Amino acid sequence: MAVLGIVGSPRKGKRTDKLVEAALQGVRSAGMAARKVYLIDYDIRPFCGSGGSDDAFGLGPRDLSAMCGEAEALIIGAPVYWGDINGLTKDFMDTVQTPDSNGKPALGVAIAGGSGKGLLSGVQSIYHFFYHRQMRGIDPTPVSRFNMEEALAGLMHSGARLAEAARQRERFPGVGREERWPEVLAHYTTLDYLDDGPLEEFLMLAEQLLELSADGRGKADLDMVDRARIEFEEALDALEAGRTEDAARHAVGCYQILYF
Repeated sequence: MAVLGIVGSPRKGKRTDKLVEAALQGVRSAGMAARKVYLIDYDIRPFCGSGGSDDAFGLGPRDLSAMCGEAEALIIGAPVYWGDINGLTKDFMDTVQTPDSNGKPALGVAIAGGSGKGLLSGVQSIYHFFYHRQMRGIDPTPVSRFNMEEALAGLMHSGARLAEAARQRERFPGVGREERWPEVLAHYTTLDYLDDGPLEEFLMLAEQLLELSADGRGKADLDMVDRARIEFEEALDALEAGRTEDAARHAVGCYQILYF
């Protein structure tokens, strides 16, 4: 039994690679074998045809599809460019074959390493892939450079959970894909972040920057932190009152005060 970790970044040894490796360390700590592959090492072509998704499967490297099919669980890590995962990872998801994917445990991590914007929409793309392949996704992990340390620690725990899920794989009930959809959808409604939008994303980034600055790891002085905290509280109050436009302005205000 083995878990396959897939690094979607073309840059080996950087943030995406480290995040996937942290999850794989968690897998190994739970007593399961793990293997890591880099998409940049494969000839992955975009699907340019008009015959539908079945035609796209022929474009994916056969050995990569075979590894995904043989793996007991998958980990996919991808960098975020302009609010979504990079094209290499998306082309992989468009063309890879995943035989016997019903209920296969899967973990995804997206890293927005610059501004942080797109960390939620990026991880949502990965879980859309898991959802449509009817895998059993766990622990969506959106990451920015502001919460990188926390994410690395969290992914070790998620990796261990993934290994346990692989040992006790729970397939979605039903004969055929169409019969399985009620339970597939029910499962994905339980996962964090998948319904969040840009406002929630800015609130998340603002909170990360507040925590970072409070620990002395940011570049803001005490006055800046105090002003940012007021903006953040104003955002939460406005959101609770249903004033989403005001909440958005205050969330961005907090972020902009502390951003570095």
